Amino acid sequence: MRKVFSLITIMLSLSLMAQEKRLFMPKEMQQAYDKGTRSFDGKPGPNYWHNTVDYDIQATLNPKNRGIEGQSTITYQNNSPDDLSTIVVRLYNDVFRKANPRLMRVDERDVNDGVTLNMVQVRGDSIDLESRSVNRNGTNLFIRLDEPVKSGGSIELAINWETVIPYTNRRTGVADSTSFFVAYWYPQIAVYDDVFGWDTQDYTFRTEFYNNLANFNVEFTAPESFTIWATGVLQNPDEVFNDEILDRYNSALTAIEPMDIIGGDDLNGDFSHKSGTWKFKADEVPDFAFAMSDHYEWNAASQKVDGKDVLISSVYPMGNPQAFAAMTPNQQKTMKHFSEDIPGMPYPYPRFTTFIGLGGGGMEFPMMAYNGGPGLGVTVHEMFHMYFPMYVRVNERRFAWMDEGWADYITSLVTNRFFQGDDSPLFTNFKGSVGGMQGQYEDLPLFASSQFMDGSNYGYSAYPLPAFIYSMLHQHLGDEVFFKAYKEYINRWAKKSPIPFDFFYTMEDVSGQDLSWLWKPWFFDFGAPDVKIGGIKKDKLTIVNAGSRPVPVKVEVKYDNGTDYETTMSGKSIYGKKEVVISIPEYKKIETISVNASVPDLDDTDNFYPSLQERMSGVEVPESILGNYTIANFNINAMMEKEDGLVKVKVPAAGMNMVVLPKEDKWQSLDGQVVISFDDTGDKTSMTMELKQFGVTVQGTKE
Repeated sequence: MRKVFSLITIMLSLSLMAQEKRLFMPKEMQQAYDKGTRSFDGKPGPNYWHNTVDYDIQATLNPKNRGIEGQSTITYQNNSPDDLSTIVVRLYNDVFRKANPRLMRVDERDVNDGVTLNMVQVRGDSIDLESRSVNRNGTNLFIRLDEPVKSGGSIELAINWETVIPYTNRRTGVADSTSFFVAYWYPQIAVYDDVFGWDTQDYTFRTEFYNNLANFNVEFTAPESFTIWATGVLQNPDEVFNDEILDRYNSALTAIEPMDIIGGDDLNGDFSHKSGTWKFKADEVPDFAFAMSDHYEWNAASQKVDGKDVLISSVYPMGNPQAFAAMTPNQQKTMKHFSEDIPGMPYPYPRFTTFIGLGGGGMEFPMMAYNGGPGLGVTVHEMFHMYFPMYVRVNERRFAWMDEGWADYITSLVTNRFFQGDDSPLFTNFKGSVGGMQGQYEDLPLFASSQFMDGSNYGYSAYPLPAFIYSMLHQHLGDEVFFKAYKEYINRWAKKSPIPFDFFYTMEDVSGQDLSWLWKPWFFDFGAPDVKIGGIKKDKLTIVNAGSRPVPVKVEVKYDNGTDYETTMSGKSIYGKKEVVISIPEYKKIETISVNASVPDLDDTDNFYPSLQERMSGVEVPESILGNYTIANFNINAMMEKEDGLVKVKVPAAGMNMVVLPKEDKWQSLDGQVVISFDDTGDKTSMTMELKQFGVTVQGTKE
């Protein structure tokens, strides 16, 4: 009977494997489909499972020495079909431990002996941390159990620990002498999943989340002059706040217009709360973070989501509230459009707080954002992360593009459509951030695990490249099908952990289309897009496809009477073809033709009629603008060079290598997203470069 069963199992496995011949599927993922935890239609399989955790934490906070003393009781539920003989505990702050690997420089004051473990109990018994059953390696603590956690069973751990809030202000840390954003602070059970088993990757500052679905009950004790904001819902506001602050807090819970809960006038005196004990509760979230300060203002309002009031908070240093006045309204508007329009899924949590103090950019945790400023882009981006990787718990340690790429794309989409009133397709917005990397050795297939990326390509592969691919998918499917499929993807994998094939298959299942023409060249193969003008004969324009990665084809025609003509094709229309021919109306009046002037291309010098060299033939390029420029505020260099009769701007650190053409008294990239002006009236020529896509202007001085 066992032989018959084994034969059936083998035949079933071969049958399932035969269902995917288009794309390479790694062994670990294939086994998940064989076991029925994943399905080829993109849905969680009938045997899908994930493990869960309950955390009860009491922590004493000492702002004077940045100290945290914590006690936690952890209940880990093993829903897997496997008996677990080892438990893996993450000690994130061991990244500061002497001799541990770090992929960025840290404040030398932070290098220490790591997290102090005062007590670790398993099933009520204390364990000897020096015994052979315990291994502390990197940022993980491996505990070998005397008796395994049976499938369907649970295990309880108790850990008493001490750690410090780092001066290194990277995702977490000291905002100022008495203001802190705190994450990666408690001993956390690592993920054990159906694909890779235990996640034992060390935290090195590069890759971010992959956490269990968990419930938190957290109690903080802090000086009464400090306010604490945290993941989850404050359980004892009447015990913490004085009557006036409590009234404001309760009013803000349903207030449509932003209001101050704690304003500058409150903080000018000897401000103090009734109690320094704060209790928070958060259900079904993958992590827990908090912030604290004795001099931050707190502005808040409510946003209606699916009939419920969500409290939105903006928290920032006292003294200049006007600089942050737009934060709460921007968060309200963003949450509304996320919930009702794009992606059209109700915001899944009861709170959202943005705390200002990061050195630059932003960082997300459940219901919390730690941002460098009040800018709209970072505000929208970090709030979107509440969907990915919080609500849909993607493994961004391996697949950062499944998280950051969506955050980049949806941020651009929502900002353009609902804040700027521009609903034009976005595939033309990524030439500057993606084009310079095309065809380079570091341009690895996107399916490669994020853990193997480094400083040369991690940012590119996590952010703009996947955002560009999503924009191509959107342009191909159109609004109705794209949003229907994307919303279904979120629905299917809410609170679960999809892998890339779950995304691929869901988009195909809902759209009813084979999308391997996009998946294979962009995710699995080396290559680059490269289209060119092959010839013009009367009204027939021949476009040659010399590349291996498909992109939309955008043709722009200008006529001698001042009118324009434009047409666009999906990337599928050129995939696998050597050339395509399109008709151009009123061909006798053609003045110029541009093909993919605003789309990433391996060599865009052959995409224009007349050629770029012909257009530049009568242009005198001032020698004073050529050379190397130091952009001090970003600590990078830009080069203006004349090459093959063309002027190019190159910023190696940003992967930028583009042709620029003169326009009035400035120079402009072919897609119009980069505009450069020069001033040579001083001792040294200076450059001002406007990066429209990012809303940033940088300045450089010629060396």
